[in-house]
Amino acid sequence: MGHTVRYLLTFLCLSASGQMAAQPWHAPPPLTPGTGVGPSTIRHILITGQRRTRTYIIAREVTLEEGRSYRVADIVSQVRTSRQNLMNTALFVDVSVTPCNWEGDTLDIAVDVKERWYWWPAPYVKPVDRNWNVWIDEYDLSLDRVNYGIKLKGDNVTGRNDKLNIWLLDGYTEQVTLKYFNPFVDRTLRHGYGFEFSQAFNREVNFATRTDRQQFFKDDRRFLRWQGYAGLTYSYRKGSIDRHTARLGLRTDRIHDTIRAMNPAFFRNRLDRVAYPEISYVYQRFDVDYIPYPLKGRTIELSFLKRGFGGPMDLWQFGLKAARYWTLPARLFLSTSADAALKLPLDQPFVNQPLLGYGDSFLRGLEYYVVDGVAGGHLRNTLRKEVARFDLRTGLRSRTYGSIPFRFYAKVYGDAGYVYARNPAPGNTLGNRFLRTGGLGLDIVTIYDWVIRLEYSFNQLGDKAFYFHKFSL
Repeated sequence: MGHTVRYLLTFLCLSASGQMAAQPWHAPPPLTPGTGVGPSTIRHILITGQRRTRTYIIAREVTLEEGRSYRVADIVSQVRTSRQNLMNTALFVDVSVTPCNWEGDTLDIAVDVKERWYWWPAPYVKPVDRNWNVWIDEYDLSLDRVNYGIKLKGDNVTGRNDKLNIWLLDGYTEQVTLKYFNPFVDRTLRHGYGFEFSQAFNREVNFATRTDRQQFFKDDRRFLRWQGYAGLTYSYRKGSIDRHTARLGLRTDRIHDTIRAMNPAFFRNRLDRVAYPEISYVYQRFDVDYIPYPLKGRTIELSFLKRGFGGPMDLWQFGLKAARYWTLPARLFLSTSADAALKLPLDQPFVNQPLLGYGDSFLRGLEYYVVDGVAGGHLRNTLRKEVARFDLRTGLRSRTYGSIPFRFYAKVYGDAGYVYARNPAPGNTLGNRFLRTGGLGLDIVTIYDWVIRLEYSFNQLGDKAFYFHKFSL
């Protein structure tokens, strides 16, 4: 009976981990008198595979503790949770967490990690438009709308999951950025800090929205907008699921007289420059199997942003994001997500009104449009089915890059949204209107959290198009 339970426990833990550990586990010895099938004690947690990552950073994410006794069901559950926590650090290509070295009613837990490549000193070339379709169809792949330069990205710089970014960019935007963040700076591994400095200069500016599309003005002879930011970041993370982040900074923003003449409401009171303090707070809860592409669990994000304190800049912004993911039979996966925002006071200058169609806040099928406003949100519903998976052999003699995993998910989806625009500009018809879209597509998920989305979407305006999105959900 004891052998059966232990073998079953090992099988369940291997299944929860996703693969066998690199360090083999040893079969339990023959039962001795008095050996039962009750709680088992964790003797050691054996961590292998890391070269740069500090051992205590890995151990922090393992929910099992040395010297404690657990029931079989709890060990299975905690093995799964520990692997999930480690994968969600974004430090590793793969992780296995497995029981090994049985001796009576004690055992070890083997944690084996495959580290990522943490340094990316590489040339940087990227279009500046909101998505690839806009750049291809509306600007004919114009190189004038591309940022290029050197981007030095360091993840896990000192082995503590700290991040360093140095950007030296030219092209559409001339930008210099220095950013550093260390999530764990104290003995309790709960508190973190960071700092950021950036300056950006543009010869082309989005000065207005007309017919629900961004309007740009360009002058090759001079800069039209100057932006600067300097700030500090503080974070608190007691466990592995809940995260708190607060930022305090100073922003400066200036536009050329030409832009002010084209849109006197770009800033408040017809100003051409503003400087203001900015305070933000974000609470995030990531209780999902894999943050870059969740298939099971739930997430929630509450955010608060304060720009200025009276005067030319005065914004109180509140945000809510929530999502739920279900794993169904037959490799089906269902998800629903919601995103809402409120900006006060309701009378905001143009620079504070972008809402739907910017960043990751958009309806699939309305990629060519933007909707400005001060309140609103959207709802996304997606049904996925895993249709294929394989590991591509690279021929490299590397335990990390010997093979690259690929997962393919076919999907159908439907989105809905609404934006309240207090004073919509003439020709903008998508504000103050219920919006809906739908479509079908294919998601490709592979190494380094890369997610490629191929979608054919339609909307209530009668538009139908194929869309390509890279590295986002």
